Amino acid sequence: MGVEEKIKAIEDEMARTQYHKGTEHHFGKLKAKLARLKKIVGQHRKGGARFSVRKGGDATVILIGAAYAGKSSIFNRLTGAHSKVGDHPFTTQRIIPGIMDYKGVQIQVLDTPALELAEGEILSFASMADLVVIVCEAPKRNLDRMLEGVRRVKVKEEPLVIINKSDVGWGGGFCVSALSGEGIGELKEQIYRRLRLVRVYLKPRGGEADRNRPLVVREGSTVRDVWEKLRLRGEMGFAMVWGDSAKFPGQKVGAEHVLKDCDVITIAVK
Repeated sequence: MGVEEKIKAIEDEMARTQYHKGTEHHFGKLKAKLARLKKIVGQHRKGGARFSVRKGGDATVILIGAAYAGKSSIFNRLTGAHSKVGDHPFTTQRIIPGIMDYKGVQIQVLDTPALELAEGEILSFASMADLVVIVCEAPKRNLDRMLEGVRRVKVKEEPLVIINKSDVGWGGGFCVSALSGEGIGELKEQIYRRLRLVRVYLKPRGGEADRNRPLVVREGSTVRDVWEKLRLRGEMGFAMVWGDSAKFPGQKVGAEHVLKDCDVITIAVK
């Protein structure tokens, strides 16, 4: 249900309900909710729904879902950030970036407003992300509709669907609990695997490999891809590789050699 539909539903409920002492408190809650929704609509009509965020990290993951799904709570668990969490829908009204540091890889995570608020714009951001994570509650209301929307904008990878609030006994699917933290570690691992990233450690000639911060490339990347990402001057000569992709430690390889996770590489410049 969109924001305009929610406004109409509240107005209809207020019209049907007789006002008296017994309904005074209920009317007050409806009026407050109506005021919040109308404020949101006003902001968006003035262009308030135009979202902007700077891309960062080694890959970008976007969390999407309906109101009350718990996106912000999961975002906070993943990143250690403090996206505002409220007891009413539409608490998040802009896209909020954070970083999930996992296995030495910096993964940018985006917390988004509820899809009801600005579905078109959020899905547009989803199309540019490396992975879409759909957050929903059991019994997975509106999941088919969300999947259809995500696939319509031709995202890079099949979205990862997670069920929040597993602490109340809902099963089925990949379940987490933002409240207790149950399943968050497994979720981080799932995100990392789905991104299909490869960590490469650079070793200067005659020196030691820098293990503090890997160069991160995509699965299937070659020595040439590393060269281009480093933007080195001159012409590439050859490379030496230590790790799972090498037949023996320090193997001399060419530009088309495919690298594997945790390889160590030295690139010689002509």
